Amino acid sequence: MVPGRSLGWQRWLGGFLILAVLGLSVALVIFVVKANSKACKDGLLAEEECHSVTRLLEVQLTQAWEGLLRTEAQAATCNETVVTLLASLEMEKAQSQEWLTKREELRGEIEELKHKLQNASVEVERLRKGTETSSKKKEVASASSLKALSPSVVSVHLLLAFVALLA
Repeated sequence: MVPGRSLGWQRWLGGFLILAVLGLSVALVIFVVKANSKACKDGLLAEEECHSVTRLLEVQLTQAWEGLLRTEAQAATCNETVVTLLASLEMEKAQSQEWLTKREELRGEIEELKHKLQNASVEVERLRKGTETSSKKKEVASASSLKALSPSVVSVHLLLAFVALLA
């Protein structure tokens, strides 16, 4: 190995490393200048604001979902209540119809009883007139028999009074 040649190779490597360090230094300076520029700072602020708004929207979305779930639960409860009330309403309708039918039956029975009562009143009146007529006939017959029996009734009474005095 030749001592002069190995130095050439090291020089080239040293020059290349110096150029690389200078290039990276220039790139770093440009990056630092751009990173500290107003546009970059505004972009970072906008990004932070965007993250903040995103977090706020996520919280609001979570709250909206929770509200939706509560509302769905309430709607399910309301639906159950509506079903129960509809069933109750149907039962009440059926019972109401039953009562209406029973009312009509009772009205018919009442009308029938009124008719029977009216017939009974007519029969009572007829019997009363018949009884009055027969009792007048009996009074006339009894009055005439009393007149016929009158002297014998008096003598029977006198006889009884006499027996009572003797006893």
